[in-house]
Amino acid sequence: MKVGWKPLLLLVLIMLPLIQGCGTAEGGIAVRELNQLNVVMVTGVDYDPKHKKFILSIQTVKPALEKGTAVSPETVYTTRATGDTIMEASKNLRAQTSGKLIWFHGKVIILGHTLVRENVMKEVIDFFARNREIRYSSWILIAKKTAEEIVTAEPNSEVMMGYELNGIINNQSEWGRTVVVTLKDLINHYSDSYVGFVTGQVNKSKGKGGKDQIIIADGVVINAFNPKQASRVSVLSKKEMQALRIFRKVAQQEPELIYSVSLGADADTKYNTAVQVKVRNRKATSTIENGRPKIKMELTLDGTVLESGTQLDLSKKETVARLEGDVEKKIIADMRLLLTRLQKKDNADIVGFASLIHRQHKDYWHQHKGQWREIYPNIPADISIKWNSMRNGIIRQVKAGEKE
Repeated sequence: MKVGWKPLLLLVLIMLPLIQGCGTAEGGIAVRELNQLNVVMVTGVDYDPKHKKFILSIQTVKPALEKGTAVSPETVYTTRATGDTIMEASKNLRAQTSGKLIWFHGKVIILGHTLVRENVMKEVIDFFARNREIRYSSWILIAKKTAEEIVTAEPNSEVMMGYELNGIINNQSEWGRTVVVTLKDLINHYSDSYVGFVTGQVNKSKGKGGKDQIIIADGVVINAFNPKQASRVSVLSKKEMQALRIFRKVAQQEPELIYSVSLGADADTKYNTAVQVKVRNRKATSTIENGRPKIKMELTLDGTVLESGTQLDLSKKETVARLEGDVEKKIIADMRLLLTRLQKKDNADIVGFASLIHRQHKDYWHQHKGQWREIYPNIPADISIKWNSMRNGIIRQVKAGEKE
């Protein structure tokens, strides 16, 4: 006997509320109310090499029951758990948390300094890559000490650390002191055994009144030449991070970097002119000469004078030419110092030489990629700068004794 679809649809609609109500934590279709959820905003991962244990620390927030309701300190919860694996530690977290942990809205993942140095990075990245709840857009930070001390620290100006860190990271696009990569970037870079990668370092210090102060500055370089071995880690300073941002575009928005030079004859004045520099265009090419790669980089820059105490007239061409020359020398010197360190000391290719040679000389790359660790430190680079513009930032200078 043929049964129509309308009676079946009616039966499903009648049974649906009953099915939803029967969900339990043990199985079936479990439906949770908002007040039964704990939304993870920050995740910290540390490693105890003595006991060979992973330490997972999280900060969560209870979702607001009403739209537009602000997060209150009472809804913020911080806890930690350990395990032989990160998965075991995460299960142990659930065993001590009343609400269901939800990672879909997590904003930041912090990796402890000891964890990064130990031979466990592959396990950490594998866990996050396989976990479908973890957002690939989550920011990755390396703690100067432990991730747990950052997760449990008191925020400077926000109600919870997740908001605090996310706001500081977003500000990096304006001042360019460091680079913070996403989980997606971390997974992609770490899977490439010919390059290294860099991300921001987060540190906790005591501010005025003994209050915790969270700072994201400098950059941590992780050499992934051989992911099976313990990672080689080094820290780049503010100046070195600026040079890296000149070398390559490491974020969606190019920051405006500040360089200070002295234009005056006064020997007591170390710097009297600050110039804001923005990369307008990069052109990187590679050649193979006598079986050896060589890199040529041509940069086009825009400059704007932000402040100056020089007595020289910035409206004159010769003064502008001198200013451009002085800033150019400083930029190239910083770039060469960074490159020397990365090649000779760290042996970490974070400037993109491997990918450039791979694209432009495929045959050479396939023949020599096995020797890349020996080839990379000896690759020369020719750097040149062309100025597209140099704005003096003022309409006219008022000369000494002149009435305004």
